[in-house]
Amino acid sequence: MTGMLAVKNSHGGKPMAAFQEIKGSCFCGANQFAITAPAVDTHHCHCSICRRLQGAAFVTLSIFPKAGFRWTKGGDLQRFSSSDQVHRNRCKNCGSPLTINLDAMPDLLAVSRACLDPVANTGHPAETLRHAFWPDRVPWFELNDNLRKTTAFDK
Repeated sequence: MTGMLAVKNSHGGKPMAAFQEIKGSCFCGANQFAITAPAVDTHHCHCSICRRLQGAAFVTLSIFPKAGFRWTKGGDLQRFSSSDQVHRNRCKNCGSPLTINLDAMPDLLAVSRACLDPVANTGHPAETLRHAFWPDRVPWFELNDNLRKTTAFDK
């Protein structure tokens, strides 16, 4: 199903802007997906685990309802548990980190923002955008934005 969906938010059921389906994939294209529901959260994660597994100063993750996520090609991923409660999924062919299953949020799925269409609007509530695990950030990359900075995942 391609197109726009009318979405109601959790604050009194008032309609939000229409949500446009998002497409994403790994680098080689062996795994492709579509997302039909807006993200409930987007954050820049600075934790040492995300940084090391992504090979970057931080990773931007959007968290979507699993019910709105579907594989359109592939989906046979390599799974790695970075802790007892966090399970990361990447392409078996090119190694692109794609999704993260979080035991604490079984109905949700974290998706690496870099795997999504770069102009896609994830539809997340603006107040969720933040720098998470800020004390763990690398000292060699300076950020001068006005986003909230949290000590852990907390919103």
